[in-house]
This record gives sequence, structure tokens and C-alpha cells, in this order.
Amino acid sequence: MTTPVVRSAPEAKGEYRDMLLRLMTRQFYAETATAEVFGRSIGCAPTLREKLMAASFAEEEAEHSQRLCNLFMDLGLDPEQIHSARPSAAKFWSLDLDNWVHIAVFNFTVDRAGSHQIMEYRDSSYRPWAEQMTPVLEDEEGHYGNGVQNLREFAQDKKKFDEFQSIYFGMLPVTVKRAFGRPVGEDNDYCVKTGLKRHTTEQVLNRYLTEMLGYMRPVGLKFPKLAAFEKEGAELMASTREIILSNQ
Repeated sequence: MTTPVVRSAPEAKGEYRDMLLRLMTRQFYAETATAEVFGRSIGCAPTLREKLMAASFAEEEAEHSQRLCNLFMDLGLDPEQIHSARPSAAKFWSLDLDNWVHIAVFNFTVDRAGSHQIMEYRDSSYRPWAEQMTPVLEDEEGHYGNGVQNLREFAQDKKKFDEFQSIYFGMLPVTVKRAFGRPVGEDNDYCVKTGLKRHTTEQVLNRYLTEMLGYMRPVGLKFPKLAAFEKEGAELMASTREIILSNQ
């Protein structure tokens, strides 16, 4: 079957349009909530460098959000109405916006999850969306580099690292559920078949976790127990469970 190429908003119709809007809304929620997280973190960042970095990241996430606003408007939707249905940033990501350790774990965990999804959208069959994602992904690469640096700095102090690990245990299952969704089902199959995404959710999630391992193992950061994912309602395939169990 030939994957369709949709080059303009009027060409996106029916089931394809509905699924496109669902995926874009998920990204829009994540981008806008993340902009708020970084904006709020300016106040609790411990150093001038981190405050300036947080301000820069907030500006970039806001710019990403504006790109999606423009795409929604092209499709005849009101971004304000879509945004009004999103939970608060703290609730959406389940974190304390005034706790710097929460922000550091967020920077390492959540930002990169978004990047792996954006890799899919950059190659999407809906070309207006795909064409907007390359500069977004470039920004996200910089965010993750800072997240990795934060992890390494926390690893130098056992007490701080233990707190980082504890928060990570709670944040990763939320991230897997929020950023990736269900790994199997008709929706997942449809996205791959139509080229809205190029890989299955299982493949994207495993790619994300495997990349993380390269930074976790050198400092001793562990994945949460499988029970933590089950408690959060994050569904995991056998291949994903195997990756998580490899670093307990």
C-alpha cells in the first residue's frame, strides 16, 4: 500500500484529519505545558546560568506552541479553545513546579520523550506539520543536553542523587503514559499505515528508553519497577518490559 502524502490543510479529510488533530493536540498540550514548566522554573533555578537557560527554553517552547497554533488555524480550529481543555501544567506532568529537582528530572525525562515523538512528526505524511518540526527538534536536542548535564551534576552528591532517583521513579511512568500512549491498537496501526507516524509506539518508546540507558548506567540511575508503570496505567509491551528490567 502506498503511503499518502497530504500537502495542504484542505486535503486532510475524514478519518485522516481526525487522527491528525488528535496527534497534534497531544503535542500542543505537551508543548504548552512544557513552556509553563520552564517559565515557572526561572524562580527556583539555583544559579544564574540555569535561570537564563530556563528562560530560553520557555521562549523556545512557546515558539513551538505558536507553530502548532498556526497549523490548527490552517485547519480551521481555534487554538484557544483547544488549549482551554488542557489540564494545568503541574497536573499534566505530575510535578512540583517550584521544586528544582522536579524540574531537573523533568528536563532529563520529559523533554526527550517529546523529541522522539517529534522525530516521527518530522517525517509525517501531513507535510505542513512535518515541515515545521525540523527547527523544533533542533531546539529539543539542546534541552536534552542540559537534562543530561543536570543528571551528571546530581550524581556527584549522593543525597541529591537519591532525591533525583526518587522523583524519576514517579515521573517516568507518567511520561510514558502521557507522551506515548497505548502501544497497540487500531489507532496505532492507522497512524503507521497512513504515514502520520513512521514507527509503532512500541518502537518509538523502546528507542527512547534505550537512548536513556546510555546516560543512566554510567551514573547508576535505575528504571522504576514495573509495578509503578502498572499503577499509572502505562501499558508496556514485552520488549519494553525487557528494557526496563535490564536496569533495576
